[in-house]
Amino acid sequence: MSSVQPIITDIIEKDELMELTSDFSKKFGFCAFILDSKGKMIVEKQFIPEYCERILSVKENATKCYKDTISKIMLNKVLYDECWAGHRKIIVPIKFMNNVIAYWITCGIASDVNEKFVQALANMIDSFINKFLKSYEKWFNEREFATKILNNLISQQDYDQVLEKIVSSATKILKTDRTTLFIYDGGKLVSRIAEGLEQEIALNLGEGIAGTCALNREIIAIDEVKPEIGIKSIIKEYEVKNLICAPIIFKKKLLGVIESFNKGTSFTMKDRKHISYLADAAAIALNNAQTFVALQRMSILDPLTQLYNRNYFIRCLEKETTRLNRYSGELSLMFIDLDDFKKFNDLYGHTVGDIVLKEFSNLIKNNLRDADIAARFGGEEFVVMLPNTDREGAYKTAERLQQSIRNTEIAGHKVSASIGIACYRLGLTAKMLIDRADKAMYHVKRTQKGTISFWD
Repeated sequence: MSSVQPIITDIIEKDELMELTSDFSKKFGFCAFILDSKGKMIVEKQFIPEYCERILSVKENATKCYKDTISKIMLNKVLYDECWAGHRKIIVPIKFMNNVIAYWITCGIASDVNEKFVQALANMIDSFINKFLKSYEKWFNEREFATKILNNLISQQDYDQVLEKIVSSATKILKTDRTTLFIYDGGKLVSRIAEGLEQEIALNLGEGIAGTCALNREIIAIDEVKPEIGIKSIIKEYEVKNLICAPIIFKKKLLGVIESFNKGTSFTMKDRKHISYLADAAAIALNNAQTFVALQRMSILDPLTQLYNRNYFIRCLEKETTRLNRYSGELSLMFIDLDDFKKFNDLYGHTVGDIVLKEFSNLIKNNLRDADIAARFGGEEFVVMLPNTDREGAYKTAERLQQSIRNTEIAGHKVSASIGIACYRLGLTAKMLIDRADKAMYHVKRTQKGTISFWD
């Protein structure tokens, strides 16, 4: 439960309260209004008897009336007493979770109205209002529980953690068996996190319940999944009895769909509201996480080639050499220089030169393993870290890259590259390894460009 005490409009809409006081005034002919716990007006008088209007037309009397009301509400109990003007006044504290959150005030009851009737009216108001709010306590606790989960979700920045939080939050809030989160990627909905489901599911817009939900951008709840719905053809390993799903949309952009299965009872309007709140929070969380990932990538990538930048590469190499100096192992480093690039730039211009660098970078990436790390070291110089790779493995990688360079026209031109290789030995630092590979590369430049050399 939140430590912040709610006000009555957190629980009941102001329009509903206005309608309630208005109906009361029409029925009994007395005015009714609602103050908050500090005496501030929440719902103004919907009706004022004629004799009250005459009294309140004088500003001093209106002030007396307000002060009289404030002094009586401070007693925090049901009152049916005379006011300063000689009329009767009813004050009923409105309680929620054992706290007074507002006051119902009925005044302007003529002095000749039977006192037992006024007492009965006060007790009726107290019973009705407070029993009505009692029914909201469970709902309010659930809403506070959901709000806490959603706030925690929005605060996450790690993309994978956000995905996992969305799924676990849906299952907790909706009280379902499991949840699948689809991310809209490349024109398809792809299941990124699916509790209890091992296979990845990819749906077109309009395909299946989730695809229909995404296409129409509306919540879908099905209390009985029948064979003709066709969900068995998509989810084969798990019996789906009922489901609810909602689109995740951020600023009119579809990000994905939350689909949750098998609730013990039928889905209610409350469930629809909960999954709607969850989808809104998920949209903010996903957008924040995606933005954070993009900013992180910008900080470690070379903007032209989209390879890693020099600083990030050095950090990675330092971590790896520190690890190897403690535990030992294999590591090789390639230093690559695009031959005669300055002449190429001078002859064809920097725009064509940039295209060459981009295409050459792609060529490097296409000849590496997932575990290898390539970076633009500066200008037309590139470095590649080859973890768990000995001298022979490094030479095979360099030769494969050279063969690819020889067989490929880049920006419509034939190019060549000189490659120097240094292999890790116990005690070497990242800087020492880079210096050795760099010197091996310059040896190639001085002797035979477009070939491979090792630091020995």
